[in-house]
Amino acid sequence: ESRTKLEVHHVRKLADLNRPGRRDKPAWVQLMAKRRRKTLVICRRCHEDIHAGRGTAPLRN
Repeated sequence: ESRTKLEVHHVRKLADLNRPGRRDKPAWVQLMAKRRRKTLVICRRCHEDIHAGRGTAPLRN
């Protein structure tokens, strides 16, 4: 967890969060869908992990 060097992950449409093909949605997808937000403030490492398709650290609500 980092409180510095924060970045914002952005999706074009909320519908992009519910694309078929993925059985278990990662925690960051679930959180964005639950909040109905197209942006999520996260640390740089987690942002890189999201774009690389790797798991991220547990997210807080």
